[in-house]
Formats: sequence, structure tokens, C-alpha cells
Amino acid sequence: MKKIIVATTLAALALTAHADGWRFLPAQSDANFKFEPTVAGTLNHVDPSDHSSDFGYGIDLNFNCGLIQDPQNRIRTHLQIGHVSKDSMKADMFELSPRYTVQLGKGLSMGAGPSVAVYSVDVPGYDGTLYGIGIAGGVNYRMGSLYLGVDARYHNTQSKQGTDFDNLTVGFKAGVDF
Repeated sequence: MKKIIVATTLAALALTAHADGWRFLPAQSDANFKFEPTVAGTLNHVDPSDHSSDFGYGIDLNFNCGLIQDPQNRIRTHLQIGHVSKDSMKADMFELSPRYTVQLGKGLSMGAGPSVAVYSVDVPGYDGTLYGIGIAGGVNYRMGSLYLGVDARYHNTQSKQGTDFDNLTVGFKAGVDF
């Protein structure tokens, strides 16, 4: 039954997307689709609810979304991988966020969207994986191949053994557009 529901939902999304100019799976169905990737290093301030905040680092890869796309190619997917470590807290972070992006001016854009995350957390009393959902947004600037950005992301995680990793992360990124 679950497979039928998922298949029906995907078919309805595809029909709705196609009818309004939205494209479902444009990476596969549109010969002119381009990912236009960007790679950037990140410096993040991570403020978990149960632990001391600290600075972390990572990488941000963002590109035109190949799953669903609006008529103006405004949806960009951000994949962020990061690490933070302070005293007895260590966390490796993997976050995925498709964002609807709007141009604000020459080279300047702003985007926001939902986010899912996986955290490998090592704190006193817990060493394991936590999953989270949240919201992410950012402002980006592109000039030629130069890419600069500022992000804010909030994730609410599940709780295991009395530990969670709900966090607000604010970061700066600099990199290269391809």
C-alpha cells in the first residue's frame, strides 16, 4: 500500500509540475539542463542547545536542483559537510537543503528552504548518529567565478539517550563557481 501511495504522489507531482512549467527530474528529461555547481569552504558558528557553542569548518557544494525545477531554474540544492569540536563535544555534520532562490541584484541572490541533516555526535553519555530536520536560508554573491555567501540554518534533532543536537548554525563561505 505504501508503494502505491508513493507512486501516486510522485505521479501527481510530476503532472502538476509539468502543467505549470515546473519540471520533475530535469537533470534527466531536459537536454539543456545544467547543474552549474559551486564549491566553497565554510566557517560556521554552531550553537547546539545542550552544549557550548563553537566555530567549525566544512565545505558547501551547491548546484541547480536536478529533482524538481521551476521555469526560471530558481531551485538550488546545498549540500554541506562540516565538523565542530570543543572540549568534550565533537560532531560531524551532513546537511541537505533545496532552496528557492531569488535574484536581488547583479550577482546577489537570496534563498531559503527546508533542510535535513545527519549528525555524528560524540558527547559525554552519547556517541552515535542523530537525524534532524529544519530550515535554511542564505544570501549569495557571485562575480565571475568568485562565490561568497552567508547562511543561517536551524535543525531540530531527535533525542537519543537524553541527548539531542538541536542547533542554530550561522556560517560564511567563499569559493568558486563552475
